[in-house]
Amino acid sequence: MDNPKILVANTGEDSLFLKDKKESKTINLKKLLKEYENSFQESEQLGPYDMVLGEKDIVYITNSYDNSIMKIDIENDRLLKYIKVGRNPTCIRKFNGKIYIANSDSNSISVVDEESFSLIEDISVGEKPTDIEIDEENLKVLIANGNCFTISILDLRKESISSIVLSKHPVKIIIEGKAIFILSYKNNGMTNYSNLSILDMETYKQIKNIDLKGIFGSFIKIRGKLEFYLTNVEDGYVYRIDLDKNLKISKTFLGGMPNNIIYDGGKKIYISNILNNDLTIIQSDINEIVDNFRVGKEPNGILLL
Repeated sequence: MDNPKILVANTGEDSLFLKDKKESKTINLKKLLKEYENSFQESEQLGPYDMVLGEKDIVYITNSYDNSIMKIDIENDRLLKYIKVGRNPTCIRKFNGKIYIANSDSNSISVVDEESFSLIEDISVGEKPTDIEIDEENLKVLIANGNCFTISILDLRKESISSIVLSKHPVKIIIEGKAIFILSYKNNGMTNYSNLSILDMETYKQIKNIDLKGIFGSFIKIRGKLEFYLTNVEDGYVYRIDLDKNLKISKTFLGGMPNNIIYDGGKKIYISNILNNDLTIIQSDINEIVDNFRVGKEPNGILLL
């Protein structure tokens, strides 16, 4: 994906930052909500956190402080719809006409009909759900429960829910091929550790895992390789880990608190830094920073349009 439009959710200032190769702009979400709903008090915080792309220029956004999600026309800076969901909605995903939202403080996921943008149901999962991934081939929704030792599995065919039991707290999950890649957090009472593991998709048995010192907030996997980039919120580094043959670890210093990270499927990796208020772009084939720019206060969610 060459020179995409980049959209960043700035949790600390209730705005979206939009940049393309020619220009950039900031979208004030409070202003859009005030135009949509006159009763909204601008002193209230929204906390835009994560985003997913809809049709054309439509973007769906979770507001973690306001317990809501928005449907926004990005091209025309217009709020189309706004609904309440569970407490502290964070991750948002879309599949087969449904939108799935992880409500971290309600221990649930909300299911929203995309066409009508109305709440269908809330489904109880484990404690503090933090991430959602869709197994499109098997029609399953996987939810990482960040404060318990499980990944919940919502089977869309059977309309049932089950769990994968782990030995660590899952934070983020990636599905590729016949494997589930899991970033987890573990604490031995004295030192913070994270863990990167691989599970077989069919048996849910662990294939490989590695412990990493520090608190890693998010990760991406380079397509077709056992190569990963992980953000360490403790030391300000982005770690590059290759599990293909011999374990290789290298790291790039960003400073601040790098948190969310996404991959364009080609050579570019995008990282939001909630302390430095900027976005860093790394080119994976040379493992070097190729761009860095300010986006807004406490950036989290990143979306490529």
